[in-house]
Amino acid sequence: MYYQDEYSCTFREEAELHQHLYEIDRRGWWKRMPSSDLEVISASGHEDMASEVDGENREALLLDTMKHTSLLLKAHGETYLLGATALPTLQRRARISGSALSVVGKPELAYILNECLAVAEGKALLRYSEGKIRAVHAGDQKDYSIIEMPDIFMAASAYIEEGFDRAVFSGGYADHAMTYATWTVEDKKLLTAYQELLAHYGRRTPQELSTDIRITTSDVAASGANISYSIKEGGLTIVLGKALKTIHRGNGGIEMVEANIRNIFEYYKSTIKGIERLFDIQLRYPENAMAGVMGSVKLGQKLIAETVEQFKAQNGYQPCNAYDAYCGICYALCLARKNGAKERAMLDMEEDIARCITARWSEYDIPGEIKY
Repeated sequence: MYYQDEYSCTFREEAELHQHLYEIDRRGWWKRMPSSDLEVISASGHEDMASEVDGENREALLLDTMKHTSLLLKAHGETYLLGATALPTLQRRARISGSALSVVGKPELAYILNECLAVAEGKALLRYSEGKIRAVHAGDQKDYSIIEMPDIFMAASAYIEEGFDRAVFSGGYADHAMTYATWTVEDKKLLTAYQELLAHYGRRTPQELSTDIRITTSDVAASGANISYSIKEGGLTIVLGKALKTIHRGNGGIEMVEANIRNIFEYYKSTIKGIERLFDIQLRYPENAMAGVMGSVKLGQKLIAETVEQFKAQNGYQPCNAYDAYCGICYALCLARKNGAKERAMLDMEEDIARCITARWSEYDIPGEIKY
């Protein structure tokens, strides 16, 4: 059992990913109950209240919980350990937020949560996994929709294997917040559309072009069931646009995920039009525009400085179009990976970079010294 809140693992083989998801799903459960019946307890001084976990060392589980949340959750007549991923969802279920919640003592936090949960309307949906409660979602019919991870990745595997001339599993990752898998595929339609776009603007078509599809999902509201597409030119990953998302809400289920997987080409064919728009935006001060656009999507100042300086070293101070500047921004992924960024941070960064496509580039195309 992978009970540690900081647990993570990677997969080189697709079968390993499916086996892992099957094991996690077999040991876990989902249950609904009235939100007002939940009770949060500070673990310190109440360690003996924690329910036993079959096959696991109780002291080790408690020690890991004390290291992270130091909280227990009483529900369905049992007292469960509260995992780190559950705390944000529990606060949302109690309808409270704010930075002060992270600094108050655990007994005070438990009291605040209980006071708010006591007047909360509707049901809570609990996700139990690997010895702890990992999420406390809103549990009414219109709220969180359960889409089982094994189903999502089996559907993705089946479609990708059948839908492309060639598909190779590139790797996967899992922790208690999210799971993702990436396939490198031979997508002739998308690559042809991209090559035609480059040719239309007089650009040389790179010899090393490939397409990556990544499926990302979460049981703890860290992500929807998201499908991302990117093109690789050698070592450079060009993010084609925002992920195609299935939100875990209401009647959204595996059928909607499957429909999105089937329609992925049509979706990303339309995003290429967003890339095409960048060719028509001429920049006199591309390094300033890059810094401004990256800052507008809240990328870190250190990463902005590294990315822009790398672009300047290659491009000098020559004018260019926004497509070239956007490719320069995409290089930030290489720099972040080199600097040891964690997997969740890399996924968040890709979403931020995708937002750069629709930024108002001309507003940042101004002379002057760049201030990082």
